[in-house]
Amino acid sequence: MSTSYYRLNFPITYIKIADMGEQDQLQIWINHELSGLLTVSKHDTRKILSMFTAYEEDNECPLRSHWGGPERGSIVTINDPTIPDEACVISEYGELLTVREVKARSGAKRSDGMPTELFGYE
Repeated sequence: MSTSYYRLNFPITYIKIADMGEQDQLQIWINHELSGLLTVSKHDTRKILSMFTAYEEDNECPLRSHWGGPERGSIVTINDPTIPDEACVISEYGELLTVREVKARSGAKRSDGMPTELFGYE
């Protein structure tokens, strides 16, 4: 089991999600300027986020993670060491994270040593 994390489509430079109860507000930056707000149902947020990802082959995506067993936990592979920690990436499952958040998952595992779920890191 592995997860690929993809860059945002150019010229989008940043996305932030604001919780608005039953909806999410996506704040979208283009060329480092806030360009617009998109309000969507929480049910659709991940699908909408995936529309903002750049197409990259798995060996070209900046980050990948996979399960390394109960002793090692999650292993994060950095394919692009030049990508800044503040950069947003979107997982193949539509999860919006910063590079720093993905790197922080290195070694993650449940308290019983088994793999964490994609959205259940402890």
